Amino acid sequence: MSSVINPKPGFLHSGAGPLLWSLLFLIIFVGVFFTQETSAIVINNGTIKNVFSEYGLLAGPVLALLAMLTMYILAGIKRIIGLGKFRFLNPVVILIIMGPLLAFGYQLKFREPEYTDIARGIIGYLALPLLISSGVVCVLAILWLLITLLRRS
Repeated sequence: MSSVINPKPGFLHSGAGPLLWSLLFLIIFVGVFFTQETSAIVINNGTIKNVFSEYGLLAGPVLALLAMLTMYILAGIKRIIGLGKFRFLNPVVILIIMGPLLAFGYQLKFREPEYTDIARGIIGYLALPLLISSGVVCVLAILWLLITLLRRS
């Protein structure tokens, strides 16, 4: 009697994967937010400066929560339509979610003009944490995709 042993899916391929990726994004976002240099930001309106310095950090948890919910929704759709057995789609889902955040962070940091105080606050306080955290998650997801594809062959 021969039995086929299905390898146990890795921890990132389990239901905890989206939670872990969102936590990684959040930890990096918070770390970059607190370590970035914000004294060079010129915001003339004191209220706007206070809002971004006190509440700008909340953008990280909100984005991480939205990303996690979207990852779970896409994982559910993937499972419903019968694509759950294709493990290489898990890092692709991460890239589908984090890729636009990376592009948005790049747009804010390097291309967006700073015409108003609100724009200067968004760019000065949120662009760099968004760019770095989504960039690190995308690079790790690409590495995970490559490892997953190499293990299949």
